Amino acid sequence: MCLNCPGGLFCTQFLRAELEFFVADIFNEVDEDVRKEKSLALWKAYGKYVIGAAVLIIAATAGYVGWQNYTVSQSRTQGSEFNAAAALMAAEKPGEAAAAFAGLAESGNAGYRPLASLREAAAFLEAGQGDKALAIYDELSADGSVDPEFSALADLMAGYYLLDNGTTDEVRNRIAPLTEAGSLFNASANELLALTYIKDGEPGKAREVLAALQNDAGVPEDIKGRVSQLLAALGGS
Repeated sequence: MCLNCPGGLFCTQFLRAELEFFVADIFNEVDEDVRKEKSLALWKAYGKYVIGAAVLIIAATAGYVGWQNYTVSQSRTQGSEFNAAAALMAAEKPGEAAAAFAGLAESGNAGYRPLASLREAAAFLEAGQGDKALAIYDELSADGSVDPEFSALADLMAGYYLLDNGTTDEVRNRIAPLTEAGSLFNASANELLALTYIKDGEPGKAREVLAALQNDAGVPEDIKGRVSQLLAALGGS
């Protein structure tokens, strides 16, 4: 654990390793019979687990990145408020945590506002109030005063939520700008795009997207590992 991160967040490298291990374990539990089924069966076998893990890891990674960017400008008071709200989450009190993060999102400085909003959304998800989380992602996405990385992340997080709670068309529309070359979170967005095709039972389209990721030298190794396993499960190379 990185002691310099707000709310006990983990460092990016550790988070990526954890996600890679988690997803690999899920794939190992999918037996050969399931691997030979259609894409929809494959999705039902582990799709929600992959999405849940990815959402948690991406949110925590964003918190760490934001903390690195804004350490200089943060105030001691706001840091204490953030940690207190995070402690409520750790104590499994998501309702109280959401309220605490909401206050900081309203009154915090430029560094803490988007971070607090993301954590508020995570608290609502934990409390089973996904509609409120989605509303926060919508606000962050449209907020021109925050850094583009946070707006892009809000769209990606909304996409993961909608994959289980909306339609695949909604997901694709939401992440379309992120799937373009050179965009923020490009690799993660295209991985999510492939998942929408898997959920739709369109393995050919999924393989096309995954193959492009596999051949892209700029894609992180943890994502490439998941891509390789998805391709294998779909009957690709």
